[in-house]
Amino acid sequence: MLRAGMVLMWGLIVGLLAGCSKAPREYSRSSPENVLESAVLMVENKEATRLSELVYAENVQMRSLLNQVGLALGAMEELSRAVAEKFPEELAAMRAQIEADGGQSIVEQLTGRGGRAAADAGERFRELAKRIFADPYGWLSQHRDKLDVIYVADDSYGVMYDGEVLLQPWGLLIQQKEDGWYLMLPTNLPGARQILPDTEDEYMLWGSLFKTLENGVRDMTGDVRGGRTTSMNQLGQSAVEKFAIPAVMVMYAWGKHREAMQEAARNQPVQTQPVP
Repeated sequence: MLRAGMVLMWGLIVGLLAGCSKAPREYSRSSPENVLESAVLMVENKEATRLSELVYAENVQMRSLLNQVGLALGAMEELSRAVAEKFPEELAAMRAQIEADGGQSIVEQLTGRGGRAAADAGERFRELAKRIFADPYGWLSQHRDKLDVIYVADDSYGVMYDGEVLLQPWGLLIQQKEDGWYLMLPTNLPGARQILPDTEDEYMLWGSLFKTLENGVRDMTGDVRGGRTTSMNQLGQSAVEKFAIPAVMVMYAWGKHREAMQEAARNQPVQTQPVP
């Protein structure tokens, strides 16, 4: 009787736990438009971690890397919520400025235009980091009506923003695969194939970079919530301190790896065809 009672009790516990767990929310990729809409819904539902599900992975290693990217995106989402709670007035002012200039100030920071000297590069980076980490998905929610797609081929559409193709002149594509439509990595950009990972070592290098990003963002979130970061300007400086050295180290390792690969390719013996 005792054993039967224990079995019944464990059965009830397992049943209750199963009833409490929810199945993952489904997001549609049944059309190019649905891919964009799903991205917006993921942000609105506080599931930015799943944004990487919308990006096509050509192999298991790339899917694993994209999953790590998703974890970093989720960490950024948590940081943005902390910023909204701690610095609501600064966040509102930043959003108002971006809205007023149509994002032109961000473009200038990215390209170095706007008449600012090269010596101000550090300040530009801090300002850009502040905007990215404080409100990484705000533009997606606020400007959803400006996002659209344009027909390229029966299985390909380009992403448009405010009536213009993104990443001109190459474009950002959404393509149809066997199980739905996906955002494609911009492999058509100049030099992209030299940057994207191709070997196990390269996937590990890129994975370590995004893991470093995730850990750093979680540290920044703790600093904001704990009162150690007291303004959004300080947030930008914190990003420089946490990511500058690790990023340089990873890029150095990447460069040395590529040099070794090129050297090995040059040293391979040339195979000649036998003379008939």
